Amino acid sequence: AELAPGEGVAPGEGVAPAPAPAPGGGPGPVSDGGAGTGAAPAAGAARDTDTDPDAPSGARAEGGRSVVLGVGVAMPGPLDHPAGAPGRITGHPEWDGFPVRDVLARELGRTVVLDKDTNAAALGLALRSPTADSFAYVHLGTGLGAGLVLDGRLLRGARTGAGELGHQTVQLDGPPCGCGGRGCLEVLCLAAVARGDLAEAARVLGTGAAGLVRLLDIDRVLLGGRAVLAAPGTFERGTRAVLAELGLPTEVAVTPYAVAEGAAQLVLAPVFGK
Repeated sequence: AELAPGEGVAPGEGVAPAPAPAPGGGPGPVSDGGAGTGAAPAAGAARDTDTDPDAPSGARAEGGRSVVLGVGVAMPGPLDHPAGAPGRITGHPEWDGFPVRDVLARELGRTVVLDKDTNAAALGLALRSPTADSFAYVHLGTGLGAGLVLDGRLLRGARTGAGELGHQTVQLDGPPCGCGGRGCLEVLCLAAVARGDLAEAARVLGTGAAGLVRLLDIDRVLLGGRAVLAAPGTFERGTRAVLAELGLPTEVAVTPYAVAEGAAQLVLAPVFGK
């Protein structure tokens, strides 16, 4: 069936409607059959509404039927994309190297596309945008990262590692980071969140966003992630203030649930040239 963006597609149906934290017990729940209930941080299903008689009514096109085309899974980065496995996830070393994509594909019997949570969110937001603009989606949860869209296309980089914003050094003699560096944006931002200083966390996040604006000349900065959504006004104002102080007038907004919605679009992205 022919698909157009937003037509015949029900992202996130029956899988994981909102992001969930990586399970503290490690990847065991995934390999034990928990994949279909959102054992991974976020997942979404993309449907073709012409072929599945058992699809929920909300997924059907008028006079048509629906079938799951595949499952998109979004996880914190970094990821080894050829292997379909996460790398060193902040706070969850037990996931390092686990073959998430292959295990889920076997358990679900579906095509599975795995990407970073930031890339999934940015992709979904890009497909939603009526224009081919340039923006950064900055995500603060268990770690800090960014999804980058330039001229309407997701930027993954030569080794699919683009957007590791959290590991940019901003304090040469700063505290050690799990990546092996010191004074990274992520370690400074998470430390501020941990001590309850959300204004400082927003300032650090804004500093990272300013670097992206200067480097990429983007139109917008979109914020998301559990830490941001717990205090959206604080992070939006703080980020906007840093950009204004540096003479970088850029639109700033908080966008909820972008990761889960974008996960389903991972399956459809090749169809739409994204």
